[in-house]
This record gives sequence, structure tokens and C-alpha cells, in this order.
Amino acid sequence: MSSALILDRAAGPWRLGMASAKLQVRGRLPGAFGFDLAADTYRAARSAGIPAADLVRLALPGSWMVNNKVPSPVFHRWLQPGVQGVWTRVVDLLDGDSDRWLARSELERGELRERLAVLAAIDASARNIPQGQPATGTACGISKVLALLCPDTVPLMDDAALWFALGAVPRPDNADTPTATTDLFVPMLDWFARAVRSNAAALTELAAGYTLAPMSPAQILDRLLWFETWGFRVCRTPTPWWWVAEGEREAIVPAPGPGPAPASPGARVDLTTVADEAWRATARDGLAGVFDSAA
Repeated sequence: MSSALILDRAAGPWRLGMASAKLQVRGRLPGAFGFDLAADTYRAARSAGIPAADLVRLALPGSWMVNNKVPSPVFHRWLQPGVQGVWTRVVDLLDGDSDRWLARSELERGELRERLAVLAAIDASARNIPQGQPATGTACGISKVLALLCPDTVPLMDDAALWFALGAVPRPDNADTPTATTDLFVPMLDWFARAVRSNAAALTELAAGYTLAPMSPAQILDRLLWFETWGFRVCRTPTPWWWVAEGEREAIVPAPGPGPAPASPGARVDLTTVADEAWRATARDGLAGVFDSAA
């Protein structure tokens, strides 16, 4: 059994346990399953030498499988001939794995920021956002395309993940209106790459044992990050998952529904305030499983 993952983040270290169970729950969601298989096909296509700009044509609609909120008029603009070179260079700069990304020079990082800003400006124009104002949510939208083309470097950058990792946006109440601009893209790439490296052994073991789709250690972390920050709110059957805390311990664990009513959807439940003794005991056992043993 893999050890629990330890994720350094803005609010302090986070212990991610029960990883195998979380991967299984997520992997059976229809969109997630299709997205994972598509990413494997894109990996094979890239290895076969198909140009990145050609694969973008497929990755744009493919990103809708993980609820990309970028509308088709933006896709239309992003697919114009003059934008092909932008996508090609972005994929080139993100090619490889975590080690390769962290070795990128500041010049290369600056070049990536510039290319992403071009895509963001096209997004803003297509959505008739006044000139000079950023297109909010573009970090999320672009990441869901690039996670198919550069799966060992780019995680899904929903606001929930950016809140969790960087503390750079408010904790969202819904997934329909992402707010982050592309300014957060490079900081999130750095955070993700370091998290992959620091948890390499456990992630490699989890990837080897995952059978629903071929995935790399970095992809495993990305899927778990989604579950830990947003997916636990969505995955309510057969057993709901909860963010629970007791003392200094907190984690995402399963416990029966309907359970206590948190202050807001998906908010942390302090076990010391739960009157239902049986429910509290089940959640406490989940915490013990995360902190005392394995993923």
C-alpha cells in the first residue's frame, strides 16, 4: 500500500489519504473516464510525430469532457491559422515532465507567459470583453486543453485547485464560473511539478496499480487534486465524501449521508460539533485511516 501523499500548500501541509479509493470513484465518472483514455491516445499520437497544432483541433472539444467552460466561438478563434504557431510553441515549452519544467530558464518561462497572454487576449476578444480587461477563467480553460497534450506537466487549474495549492483565489462555491487569469499558470505549474517530485514513489505505485486507464504519476496527482478540492463534493454515491477535521487533523474521508450540514457546500466539518455519535465515529475512523496508515 502506498503511503499517504503530503502536499505542501499555502495554508500548510495537507495529507491526502485513501488515494486508491478516490481514483476509483473519480475514474468511473463518464467524462473523467473518457478524458483519461483520450489523454493516452494523445500521448501515442505525439510519440508518433503528429504535430501539436493538429492535435489541438481534437483537444479543444475533448476538454469539454472535464467541463471546460470555454465556449465554441473561442475555440473557433484559437483554431485560426495565425494561432497555430502560438499553440505549437506553448506545447514545446510544456513538453516533458516535472523535472524538465523546473529546469526551464526564466527566459522560457517568460516566453510561455507571453504565449498564454496571446491566447487569453483572443479569448477576451471572442467573448467581447472590453479591451484591457482580462478574460477570467482562461487559466482553467487553457489548462483543460493542455492537460491532454502535456499530461506530465499541466494539471487542471480549476479555481478550487488554485485556491488549495496557492491560496491565490477565493474558495469557489461552484465550478461554472472560474475566475483565474493566466497570471497563475506558471506558479501552478511550479507547485504541481514540485508536488509530483516530492511524492514520486507513492504516485508511481498508484499509477502502476490503476487499471481503468493508463496514467503517469503526474496524471495520478492531477486526478487526486481534483477529487480533494472539488470532486468530493460531486461524488456522493454510493458513499458521500466529506472534509472533516478534529484538532490538527483534517482530510477528505467517506462517511454516510445525509450527515451534518456544513456552513456552505463542501465546507469543513469540525467533528467536535457533530452531535451524531455514530456518524462522528465513522468520520473519525476515516481520519485515523488517513493519518495512521496508507493511501
